[in-house]
Amino acid sequence: MSPIPMSLQDLKEQVLHLPMSDRLELMRAIVQSIEATPHQEKWQFLVSRSHPWRKQLYIKGRKLLVSTLWQDMIANQMTIDQAAENWDLPLAAVHEAIQYCETHQDLLKLEAEEEYCRLQDKGVSLEPKPAIG
Repeated sequence: MSPIPMSLQDLKEQVLHLPMSDRLELMRAIVQSIEATPHQEKWQFLVSRSHPWRKQLYIKGRKLLVSTLWQDMIANQMTIDQAAENWDLPLAAVHEAIQYCETHQDLLKLEAEEEYCRLQDKGVSLEPKPAIG
């Protein structure tokens, strides 16, 4: 008997009902599965860093997640040149970060969801506050 396929949204909803320790164990298993893929890229400007659960790469020489750079570019509608100037990075580093983010979107989404859950568990309000006035 083969397992019933589950959408990513259904899986996400079920995972949110797990205790934190089980979610962390599932996260580790998923990340190990992603890391086990034989395709290992060589990056000039990106490096891995030791972290309890994050596996995405950082900009070399900075405490800057590649996803932070990428999200900043999207949110602020920056060109590659503008992002390079804003973050004081070589153009090639920005190109490399974009390439990494575009090819590792599943990992980035997984980590963003994990961070969201961790903040919720700590009681951090993630909803925008109404404007006064």
